Amino acid sequence: MRPSTVPFCRPTRWALAVAGLLTLAAPNARAQTPGTVHLTIKLATDSSAAGARAPIVRSEHLLDDGRWISALRSGLPVRLHYTVGVWRSRGGWFDAFERQVVWDVVLRHEPLLDQYTVLTLVGGRVRERRYATLDALSAALAFAYQVSVRPEAAGHFYYTASLEISTLSDSDLDELQRFLEGDLGDGADDKNSVGDVLGRGATRFLLRLAGLPSLRLEVRSQTFDVR
Repeated sequence: MRPSTVPFCRPTRWALAVAGLLTLAAPNARAQTPGTVHLTIKLATDSSAAGARAPIVRSEHLLDDGRWISALRSGLPVRLHYTVGVWRSRGGWFDAFERQVVWDVVLRHEPLLDQYTVLTLVGGRVRERRYATLDALSAALAFAYQVSVRPEAAGHFYYTASLEISTLSDSDLDELQRFLEGDLGDGADDKNSVGDVLGRGATRFLLRLAGLPSLRLEVRSQTFDVR
């Protein structure tokens, strides 16, 4: 099932309302070295009469690295933080940063169902998808994102893309916990509140002890002209 067909879940404070940042594009097959997480960025065909071209970003082989699968099966969420920046090329001068867009993908393993949950936080929307197998999850993660950002003036431009892979920080984990529990906070009774605090504390303890690696990848697109 294509990720774009899954309905959005309820937005939370973690995601402010801005719709339509990304559209999903079908991935191009490309041979890669097994076990190596790979990030690519390419230019779409001309998106306007002036020659502006949208960036297409794709990551591959995340699950070929057994460390991230071990993290998921140990109950530790894995966060993929994407950033795409627009830069003006100025020849002999320092290039000028124009603006950027960011989005997050959070991966979790549901042990009772033996399923994998993918939360995509895109602008102002949160989309949840579930996959029964690692193969299905891997295929979903390899989809390419065509990002709705481009230069707004004439000149020479290029895009940069970065991907940060890590377990969730304490603050992110708290936000995710509140989202998954419906943000009950004030309405929870004392027993549930105590259990919630203990659950988050235990997870944070595991995060500190796990010593899991983090990974950052950066790539740059070709230069293109906007008339």
